[in-house]
Amino acid sequence: MFSLIDANAFYVSCERSFDPSLEGKPVIVLSNRDGCVVARSDEAKALGIKMGQPFFELEELRNQHEISVFSSNYTLYGDMSSRFHSILLNFVEDVEVYSIDEAFIKVDDYTGVYPSYEGLGKAIKETVNQWIRIPVCVGFGPTKTLAKVANKLAKSNPDYEGVCVLESVESITEALQNFAVKDLWGVGGRYAAMLKRNGITTAAQLRDAPDEWVNKVMTVNGLRMVHELRGFPCKFLEVSQPAKKVILTAPSFGKLIPDLETITDALTSYLTRSCEKLRKQDSLCGAVTVFLHTDRFRRTPGNGLPAKQYSNSITVPLPHPTSATPELLKYAVSGLKAIFRYGYNYQKVGVMLTDLVPLDYRQKGIFVEGPDEKLLQLSGVVDRLNKRYGQDKLRLASQLYNPEWPMKQNYLSKRYTTRWEEILTVS
Repeated sequence: MFSLIDANAFYVSCERSFDPSLEGKPVIVLSNRDGCVVARSDEAKALGIKMGQPFFELEELRNQHEISVFSSNYTLYGDMSSRFHSILLNFVEDVEVYSIDEAFIKVDDYTGVYPSYEGLGKAIKETVNQWIRIPVCVGFGPTKTLAKVANKLAKSNPDYEGVCVLESVESITEALQNFAVKDLWGVGGRYAAMLKRNGITTAAQLRDAPDEWVNKVMTVNGLRMVHELRGFPCKFLEVSQPAKKVILTAPSFGKLIPDLETITDALTSYLTRSCEKLRKQDSLCGAVTVFLHTDRFRRTPGNGLPAKQYSNSITVPLPHPTSATPELLKYAVSGLKAIFRYGYNYQKVGVMLTDLVPLDYRQKGIFVEGPDEKLLQLSGVVDRLNKRYGQDKLRLASQLYNPEWPMKQNYLSKRYTTRWEEILTVS
């Protein structure tokens, strides 16, 4: 048996954890630059606020209903996520961190410790709520796909009280007969439309479809999903997260930026973050992509006509894989200069590291040029110092920290768990 534990409206729940006055009130959390809605409380959903809805469209609604608004507090959410996942280790030995607010566990060996799967689910739910005040729902199933189905049912049906167990053939069949195929883990919009055209609208109908047909129209991944719906595990617990194949950093600017120097400053910071992630997973990068674009929704003040638009990207193959920030920056900045055009107001610059290979891939030899070993060691030392003394305490000279480009966060809450000066005061 597998279990999926999923936090409810995680970003909103983190804010409520430190401000109980928000309970029962409409709350939304915004994306980078406070651009659109990325998390909503149930009360905000009831007002008709949609996921991804632009924030400027909500001004009238905010005035009518006193909606609480927060910028994304990634420092707080990341720390609360670590606490959430660590709590689960009190119940099982292995936890698969599936996302910032979700985790899979395997519970076969714990039936003797708890009276039932439902009892284990309630214990997890109560402990997480007591320790960090984050509400969660728990789903159990003989495969990870069925655990996902159970978790969605636990969220959507109040009768389950946050814990749903799909164990018997009868309970699984009943659940799948009423479960829309479009809501299945691994079925996107394109597959859902195709299945609907072929008369398949429920998970039970997909489960009973012929293997040959499923393999033909949904490839081997679709066939694995069907086998999981039948109760045969094809996806197992991944305790050690696989190394990323691509690393991307591209937050939008806090305001429109016209000059190359400020954009280079931002690119340097973004590349530094990407390189830290690259070294953390012991990888090297073989190519760096830089992209740049203006705000496609911007209108010219006065006449309301669309503003001048420009976007471009460039991929620079490296002579050898490396993870050294100074070395990668040289190629990234040359790429930026090649695609930059004066006369535009830019909304975003981004950097993407591709062609990733393991750290031990690098070759030392007389005839084959490899990465600069001293730069690799230097980058590792910088990482350790910044981890000890604070982010960017030691940084490249081109990281000017120009106040023009950092992302806009006008509604940012305190970093209650990671800053002494912002810790919660109890009186």
